[in-house]
Amino acid sequence: MTLIDNPDQKDLADAVRKLVSARSPLSKVRAVALSDAPYDADVWRQVCSLGLPGLAIPEQYGGADGTWADLFVGLRELGAGLVQTPLLASSVLAAGALLAGDDEDAKSTWLPKIAEGKAIGALAISEEGDATWGAQPAGVTATDGTLSGTKVAVLGGAEADVLIVHASDGFYLVETDQPGVTVTREEVLDLTRSVATVTLDGASGRLLAGDAGAVLDRVIDLANVALAAEQSGAITTCIKITTEYANIRYSFGLPIGAYQGVKHKLADDYTEWCLVDASVRTAGEALTTGSSEVSVAAAAARVLASPAYTRAAKNMMLLHGGIGFTWEHDAHLFYRNAVAGNVLLGGPLFQQDRLADKLGV
Repeated sequence: MTLIDNPDQKDLADAVRKLVSARSPLSKVRAVALSDAPYDADVWRQVCSLGLPGLAIPEQYGGADGTWADLFVGLRELGAGLVQTPLLASSVLAAGALLAGDDEDAKSTWLPKIAEGKAIGALAISEEGDATWGAQPAGVTATDGTLSGTKVAVLGGAEADVLIVHASDGFYLVETDQPGVTVTREEVLDLTRSVATVTLDGASGRLLAGDAGAVLDRVIDLANVALAAEQSGAITTCIKITTEYANIRYSFGLPIGAYQGVKHKLADDYTEWCLVDASVRTAGEALTTGSSEVSVAAAAARVLASPAYTRAAKNMMLLHGGIGFTWEHDAHLFYRNAVAGNVLLGGPLFQQDRLADKLGV
């Protein structure tokens, strides 16, 4: 991903955009969100048929040997439609953790399954009362290969076949179909995401080879850019829907978009989106080239994207007037997604501190 998509990325974006339009309109998103299903299985099959789950996974592990920037192109389009899939949890967080480590056996066993979409992975890092995303985990302890403790806010945890658990002495691979693993899907503000609490009580786990600190650092970078890519796409939809409404809703003989109180907010949203999308593309390029600035670029993308999306979603509700405040309007789906995304994978203060640390200030 550069500031301009290459031809392959343009084709990918077009394909995902058509999929979203045909198979996952917002009416379908709402129906899935209000059901017991954690995601749309039909849409997930279509996403897998496009090869998105394995796009950033090397060919030797069954992937397409593309780049993270390629995958972010797909996430941007899925984010624009608030499409529920386990792509972020499985192909970015879990696969990213495996790729960042040195455990060849775990990579050879699980990455091909994740690449095909036949297995879903999830990353269990967050702990109750800790918004720093696990710098010093204490919530799960390991004794002779058995794990006990609790992880919260596990994205995609309820549907995961395998968990990558950050314990006190490193990352462990834990299969979910065993005694001692209890996964509880939580009722959360954002109905388009599946979030779970994972409780381990003597569950069997395998310590993954590799430097846990380096793995965590890499995964945070990937998570920040991936989530920012989704949010960049969602901002464009907020602006598009609101602009369309501002052109058809009349007040005192003029479309409301003619008034400064409306058009200035939309212009501000668009200006912020330009910065967000440029930062996502810059970070994606840094990940692709292995730039030493990747962590700064990734943290900057997230620090820009999450609050910008929250403001755009809030403006979407406000500028729609009374109808924007009714649950029946789709503005609520975006606002809930934005507010939850702002604190997902480490809260805003954690992201700002991380950016400051990476800048050396």
